[in-house]
Amino acid sequence: MSEKIKNITLGTDPELFAYSPIEQTYKPLCSLLGGSKTKPLCVVKDEPGFTLQEDNVAAEFTIPPVKNVEDWIKNINFMKDYIQDTVLNPLILEPNYSSSARFKEEYLKSKGAQTMGCDTSYNAYSFKANKVDRSDYTLRTTGFHIHIGYDEPDVETSVNIIKAMDLFLGVPSVMIDPDTERRRMYGKAGEYRLTTYGCEYRVLGGFFLASEELLSWCFNNTMAALKFVNEGGIITNEEEIIEAINKCDKDLAYEIVDDYKVEVLKINLINNY
Repeated sequence: MSEKIKNITLGTDPELFAYSPIEQTYKPLCSLLGGSKTKPLCVVKDEPGFTLQEDNVAAEFTIPPVKNVEDWIKNINFMKDYIQDTVLNPLILEPNYSSSARFKEEYLKSKGAQTMGCDTSYNAYSFKANKVDRSDYTLRTTGFHIHIGYDEPDVETSVNIIKAMDLFLGVPSVMIDPDTERRRMYGKAGEYRLTTYGCEYRVLGGFFLASEELLSWCFNNTMAALKFVNEGGIITNEEEIIEAINKCDKDLAYEIVDDYKVEVLKINLINNY
């Protein structure tokens, strides 16, 4: 069987919150980062892949596309350290990797904090645009989006990749990420965008930025999903996968990953993330 997915690269544009240990509350990063959606800050001279920008109350960054897990972890850690050293430490703030958080209303009055939303994303199962419920005004979220690049991308292959990533990442994420609030707004099953280089998987929350162990798991399970597609793997229970992710149903998630022998990361959820 010839492989459809060749010359694979992975990128990401994760987001993180800032937390004040003194005030014991989340603090917005509006007007503190020096980059925006339309004009991100280039962090490394002559390397446009490392960028930083404000995304509502959170910090968002990008890394250059990589082909191995070592560069994946190294580049992400570089940007995490950069944000901590140049932005957070001078303000006596700490990075926080929760997938959702509630902010005091007094911190949400600026234009940046009131600017919510991004380009339309779609559902890989219905092919419809995703609608976001923003009625819970103090609830804010972070994402850990994974960008999959490959040669001669096409819609069918990209959609199959997204569905496989739901199986290998989305379903087990229900068992790994303690957050259940984010999926009220973002990260439902099959959330994706098509790109010129391939596709973007948008189901995971910012929790997966928290440690090298989590970063490695994300990279390796993405590669496992791509291998599954290349080898003609068949998913027979899409409705169950959708239900497990959208309802954060841990029991159903356990059943699914056991059936497909998906690698699930065992972590201590009490860790400071």
